[in-house]
Amino acid sequence: MSDSYARLGEDLPDRVDGDGVFVADARKVKAWVAALPRANAQATEQSLTRALESLVSQKLSGTQRLGALEEMRAAVIESVNLLEGQFSANPLPLPPDKARAAAVAESFHRMLGHGYRRAAYDICAPAGSVPFLKGSSVLQSLERAAWHYSRALALAWRVYRAPGAGAWQGLHRVHRFAAVLKLDRKLVDDSAAGASQDVNTIYVQTLLLAAINPYAFGQSEQDALWPITRGYAARCGLSEQPPDGLAPVVPEDADRGPGPGAGDESHSLWLDLRAFADDVDRAMLRVRDGQSDLNPSPGAAVRVGNDLLIRLRRAFGQIAARGLTRLPAGHRLDTVLGLSGLHYFLAGQRDFDTFMRQSAQGTVHVIAGAAWTQGAAGMTKVPRFTGKVLDQSLGGYRMAWDSAEQARARVGELVGLNFGDQGDDQEWMVGVMRWLRYEDDGSLSAGVELLSRRASPVALRVVSADGGSRQLSRAVEIFPIDGTQGRCFISNASVESGSRIEVIHDVSSQFPEIAPRGPDVLPDVAVLLNAGDYVLLGEHQAVAEGEAA
Repeated sequence: MSDSYARLGEDLPDRVDGDGVFVADARKVKAWVAALPRANAQATEQSLTRALESLVSQKLSGTQRLGALEEMRAAVIESVNLLEGQFSANPLPLPPDKARAAAVAESFHRMLGHGYRRAAYDICAPAGSVPFLKGSSVLQSLERAAWHYSRALALAWRVYRAPGAGAWQGLHRVHRFAAVLKLDRKLVDDSAAGASQDVNTIYVQTLLLAAINPYAFGQSEQDALWPITRGYAARCGLSEQPPDGLAPVVPEDADRGPGPGAGDESHSLWLDLRAFADDVDRAMLRVRDGQSDLNPSPGAAVRVGNDLLIRLRRAFGQIAARGLTRLPAGHRLDTVLGLSGLHYFLAGQRDFDTFMRQSAQGTVHVIAGAAWTQGAAGMTKVPRFTGKVLDQSLGGYRMAWDSAEQARARVGELVGLNFGDQGDDQEWMVGVMRWLRYEDDGSLSAGVELLSRRASPVALRVVSADGGSRQLSRAVEIFPIDGTQGRCFISNASVESGSRIEVIHDVSSQFPEIAPRGPDVLPDVAVLLNAGDYVLLGEHQAVAEGEAA
């Protein structure tokens, strides 16, 4: 018996004797499915759950289990689609009833993955070889198992939660056994998947999306990335030798995706990402009007936005950075979300109107210590939350907040960071939520990339080329830690070509050296990044030097 075959059957639900709850005869299953109370979605869901649990654990022949699963599969997928309709359009984090629907939908896919995997194991019993005339049944079982494990992972990622136990390990084991039998590249018709599938493509596609960290992308971006990664699966294959460049480790049997592994983990494969990363770099050079093309496979160009390309390039950079040493932490930071909140605290807990009025009058604003600890009235306007730093590197922090419901963050959102009692209440670092994940205990975990260790509140008056429009916007001047030269601002201003910017400073700025005497006008400013809620603006000098670097 091969090691890959032995592992294929490990860690599945215990087998039980007797008839169980569900009679696993294909003809009877067909009749049972036809009699399901489809008008009552909850009753159908409960019946399918009991049937799947029984079917996965019963002592059956492999072909009998496969036949029953095939009869039941369409009804389970229909139930999954109904459950997805309950939570797909909801804001995050999901309320308890919607979170339950997402968990049940994921568990349906995971149970189908377990069932098909066990069917393949039983068909190949006892030695792990394919019996005569059973090759198509084994192949079908393996493809179905891989697809459902992949969909279980996709559902967890889409609601920014950790996948259920066993999904990754099941996928690794199915692929490994299929590869040993040389069945991993054979196509199988699969109407549920929408096209013919093979185990290797499903596996590599899922590895690719996991490697770029789906928690760092919005839901619509994840939807766009699935067909893109499918196209790159043929060009970003698995290597038995570590290639030069981007190549995260693929665990041999751990219940996790690709990336740096624990010291006691064994592995024999690397995921070669170079073709994908190189294409992203080339696509960024071709951006016109905010759009460009990726070419996952010959003759199959995919139109993508510049923002998605920027996120992808950052993801590849973070893959390389994951191998760097991260320092353990445990200290706490006060945090505030969004540009408005950050500006409010940088300005000494003044709203934007007060900030502008006092700046125009030359009034020096004085805040007595950490006023927020004394129950300042302003705190009722802009909430701040205490987060725990789990670990840190030169580029930022991995953090956790006790309540995801209170700290309602989004991927790409601006976040201010302050040392609280240990620091000045007007000294805030500026970061961006690069990825986030909702934990089972109701907390929120996130990766925060640090943009700047100091910032100053300002206002920007954008004057159009004809001098007619004079839009006034709140902004924060930052001092990037990546060495970018020239001045940079984060604002919600709308900047058109040919506009000039007047910077309005606070006379009590924490950094008076940046507030020049007299008018502060920037004649040549470019949008470095449009994140939706805010834009990152920089002098063209900074843009040119950044591109040269």
